[in-house]
Amino acid sequence: MKNKLVPAIVIGAAVGGLIALIDKGTRDSVVSNTKSVKHYATNPDDLKQRFNEPSGEPSKIEMIKDEVLFWKDTIEEIRRNNPELERAVMDAKDTFQEKREKKLN
Repeated sequence: MKNKLVPAIVIGAAVGGLIALIDKGTRDSVVSNTKSVKHYATNPDDLKQRFNEPSGEPSKIEMIKDEVLFWKDTIEEIRRNNPELERAVMDAKDTFQEKREKKLN
């Protein structure tokens, strides 16, 4: 056998797995997950039902989307209510960009 990489990886993974099982919490987690896998393997309809039911919690994507929309609305409101503030921010931005360009040149 010329290439010993794949067997070495398999042996390393097996040894690493055995070392990880020394921890009682890891063993309990593996046993629990194995039981749930066996349950869903014998009852695939339960798995389908679990994924089809809404969890009641918003997804991470929905939470991020709501946060972005909130900040967008807040910025728009500031722009509408304070055009002077917007001009001041834009002037400050331009000033900083000019200073940065002078440093680079």
